[in-house]
Amino acid sequence: MTTTDNFLLTLQAFQELQAELRQPDDPALAETVLPAVTDGALPDGSLLLGLAEDGLPLLLDLYDPAPGPLLVAGDGGCGKTALLQSLARASDLNNPGEIQFGVLTPFPEEWEGYETLPNCLGVWPAYHQAGRDFLAQLVDWSAALPNTRQAVLLFVDGLDLLVASDFQARHNLRWLLVHGPQRQVWPIVTVNPERLEQMQTWLDYFTTRIFGQVTRFEVARQLVDNPRVDLAAIYPGRQFGLFQPGSWLKFWLPPFD
Repeated sequence: MTTTDNFLLTLQAFQELQAELRQPDDPALAETVLPAVTDGALPDGSLLLGLAEDGLPLLLDLYDPAPGPLLVAGDGGCGKTALLQSLARASDLNNPGEIQFGVLTPFPEEWEGYETLPNCLGVWPAYHQAGRDFLAQLVDWSAALPNTRQAVLLFVDGLDLLVASDFQARHNLRWLLVHGPQRQVWPIVTVNPERLEQMQTWLDYFTTRIFGQVTRFEVARQLVDNPRVDLAAIYPGRQFGLFQPGSWLKFWLPPFD
C-alpha cells in the first residue's frame, strides 16, 4: 500500500496547476496555491494536511481508516504545534460540523482563540481530569460516528504527558489508537524524539508518521530506518515529511492568514 493509495494528491480541479508550479523548495509556493484550494470544494470528509512539493493539495480521507493514527515527531521548535493548529483550521474548510476537533495540551495558552472556532469541541490541559474525561467521551462517541458523516480529530500535543497519566487514560488512548480511525476518530499525536526512551512501545501504533526537522541522526533512525529520508534537511516551522513504509513525501503548511 503506497502513500497515494491512502492520501489524495490529485484533484480534478487542480490538475491544470501541475504544469505551472515548478518551485518545490520555495516556501512562497504555498501562498500561490491556497486560494485555489479554498475556492474549490474539498471532497467530503477530507482534511487538508498541506501542499506537496508540486503544489498539489495533500488530503487525508477521514472515511478511510487505512493510514491509522498519525504521529507527528520532531525537535523542539520544528513546528509540531503549528502543524496541529493548521489542521484545526483546515478542518473548517469542509461542510459545517463535518469535521470537529478537540485538543489535549500541556500549554492551553498556546491554543488561545481556537476554542472559539465553531467546530472545536474544547481545549483541555493534558494533565487535568477534564482532558481524561474527554478521552472517555470519545470512546463512547465512536460507537455512533460510523453511522454519520462526522469525523473527530483528537490532537494530543505531547504524548509523554498522557503516557505518564493514570491507567484509565492510557487505556482509552490505546483503544483510540487501535480502533479510532475505523470509527472516524483520528488521533494525531506529537512527540519530542528526545523523550523516546519512555515511549518506544507506543511507536508501534503508528505506521503513518509526519516528521518535522530532527537534527540528531541516531534519533532520526529510531523513528524511520530509511537511508533516503533526511530529517535534518526539513525546513523548520513550515515543512514536514509524510512517511509510510515504502513511501516518503515532503509538504508545506498552507498559510491561512
